[in-house]
Amino acid sequence: MLVGTALAAAPAAGAAASGVTATGTADSTVVPSGPGMELPTVSFTQMTVDEASRRVWIAGDRVYPDGSRDGELLGVLYGGAGPAFASAHLAAPLSGVAVEPDGSKVYAGQSDHIAGYSHTNGSLSPLDPIAAPPDACGRELVHTGGRLFFTSRPATGPGGCTDGLGTVGVVATGEGGTPGTVMYTGARTHLDAGPGGLLAIAPERSSPTDDPDLGIYRVTDGADGNLLEFLGERRFAADGTGEGMDFRDADFAADGSVLAVADGTRGTVLLDGREARFLDNHYAPLPAGVAATAVAFSPDGKWFAQGGAASGDAADLTLAFADPSIERQPLRISFEDEAAGHRVVPRGMEFSGDGEQLFVVTSNEDGSKFWLHTIYTRQALAPSRLVDVTHGPAVAGEPFRVSGRLDLDGLAPTQAPRITVQRLNGLEVSDLPPVPVADDGTFVLEDVLPERAGNVQYVLGYAGDEVHYRSEYWLVVDTVEASGPVTRTHR
Repeated sequence: MLVGTALAAAPAAGAAASGVTATGTADSTVVPSGPGMELPTVSFTQMTVDEASRRVWIAGDRVYPDGSRDGELLGVLYGGAGPAFASAHLAAPLSGVAVEPDGSKVYAGQSDHIAGYSHTNGSLSPLDPIAAPPDACGRELVHTGGRLFFTSRPATGPGGCTDGLGTVGVVATGEGGTPGTVMYTGARTHLDAGPGGLLAIAPERSSPTDDPDLGIYRVTDGADGNLLEFLGERRFAADGTGEGMDFRDADFAADGSVLAVADGTRGTVLLDGREARFLDNHYAPLPAGVAATAVAFSPDGKWFAQGGAASGDAADLTLAFADPSIERQPLRISFEDEAAGHRVVPRGMEFSGDGEQLFVVTSNEDGSKFWLHTIYTRQALAPSRLVDVTHGPAVAGEPFRVSGRLDLDGLAPTQAPRITVQRLNGLEVSDLPPVPVADDGTFVLEDVLPERAGNVQYVLGYAGDEVHYRSEYWLVVDTVEASGPVTRTHR
């Protein structure tokens, strides 16, 4: 079972409300992370979430006590059936990982080829190697538009990954598509996939004055001889002056309309996902002095996360609503523990497909140890509570009245709240009509108790909404028999 990060409840954006229309703009508090699951690797290159098989795949190298080293492909189960871990050992260095959308195949980058594995319920079986140009600088792999793309870059000498010529390649499809090179690159290059076959290609800068251009493409069927349709490109330096893009990570929004870029100098930069033009950034930034390392949008379109490298107890992670018009302070988390790591690594964040979990890889300060954390996104929702629940006389077979109040922290609810009600009478479970909530948060339940006296339970629930977490209240009632009529006698 995947070890999760235990978090305290997120502080509300405002004080606790007396009703359901609370407001407030108090600053959010940084909460410490819980311990993560220490990974067996001494390097981290890339991660990907396999929603079909409910696994987080991570590629890196392992070092043994005798000093020997090999690559390890690790799949950590976060739900569903199968063993907790799936793993395969390959030659070091191992870099890059990608998975087929149906979870049936997993790919990992080797220095002279792409390794492939068929995957079934945690079992990995090797496939024939996929030919690829030599790589000495660390491959990246992404699967988008029905195709597997990868980077290749031979080193021209010691520390020579900033020189020479690299490529972006594509693997043949099962239908016989042509493998080969789709682009030549003059710098180490990163790939990010988006919905609808979107692909971002971002080179690293060789110096602060270098101004690499990030390109956005769409994967086509290649009928016209071009597998990639160019959509737009962007250089980050103003008019060719100043510092260029200092790329750390990128991710497309769920609908592809926005590409978020983690820039080591600028923080989070937002681009139009189809034209690459700059967009205004309305998200709360990482704290001052925290270098951005990772960004992630949830596939359900609800969440946006920013990761960074902070010192002390400053926040290394912010988790906010993807819709910036929801003006609630984000959940802020600090990784500052020997069992949690000290910073979010570059490209170290991915959401589960349903958006309910955020997977975060952290490292210690020198990057020799790594941890996997699971952040449950419900922690970023404002709390709700059912309080002041009282009831009137409980006489079997008679009308019964329950009153209470729904407290919601932070913003007003997105829809008029209703309280769900279940009545449990022995083995009999009855769903009662939902109860509306008044503007001041109060509600009244009216029912008729079962005919036989005894123990009756009511389960009152609030299902939550876009900004509030669900809550539940159990009311236990002991009913009594109704008093019988008094018989008078005359003597």
